[in-house]
Amino acid sequence: MNPLSLRPAAPAFLAALLFAVLAFSPAARAAQAPVTVDADLVIPLSAMSAEAVFYPVRVGGGLAELFAVKAPDGTVRVVVNACQSCGPAGYYQDGEYFVCSACEQRFHVSHLEKRQGGCNPVPVGQANKRVEADRIVLSLAFLKQVTASRFAKQRG
Repeated sequence: MNPLSLRPAAPAFLAALLFAVLAFSPAARAAQAPVTVDADLVIPLSAMSAEAVFYPVRVGGGLAELFAVKAPDGTVRVVVNACQSCGPAGYYQDGEYFVCSACEQRFHVSHLEKRQGGCNPVPVGQANKRVEADRIVLSLAFLKQVTASRFAKQRG
């Protein structure tokens, strides 16, 4: 085979490689349209894995985002996608870590919902979620509270 015959494929290969890097980078998480809620938010446990699922929620004029992820111990962690210190800038996932978009502090998935204060994701807490056999339910009252708080991406 003539090595020169591979050259025309090089630009296509480089374009595919660039697409793969950009498409799967932490910052390239697909934007999900906010879900307007007038009832409890139901998170199906069957949808949970080591890759976080983000839930942008609009209640009234407020907009907040939550995410849920399965930790290595098999528990599902649910937090508001906002930093307790940096505010609503949110986090992106880097493997088993979540990185604050504002200050770049890193948190292992096993710490989610367990630490309060400082630069940590805002925990939902046991009082605000109901774990059932096949789903987690977040009450509308809690969602209203979050979308009106300083952790909301937009307040109504």
